[in-house]
Amino acid sequence: MICCKECIELLHDYLEGELSPEINASLEEHFLDCPPCIAFVNTYKSATQICKTTLQSKDIPDAVKSRLKEFVDRKKNN
Repeated sequence: MICCKECIELLHDYLEGELSPEINASLEEHFLDCPPCIAFVNTYKSATQICKTTLQSKDIPDAVKSRLKEFVDRKKNN
């Protein structure tokens, strides 16, 4: 069974549908028994959507968009 730390590490790939069926099933089993992870998943989804929407906004200067995207990409790859 997957622990909370592993859940967080796999979250991006889970939401993108990039996990094997076995790992995906293990994550979903974990979610059934772990309300804190479900809350984290929902927050992560919301934050991701807000970021995507914000980056598409024409009100943000291109330099700021670029720096924000670089920051998010760096954090995502860590």
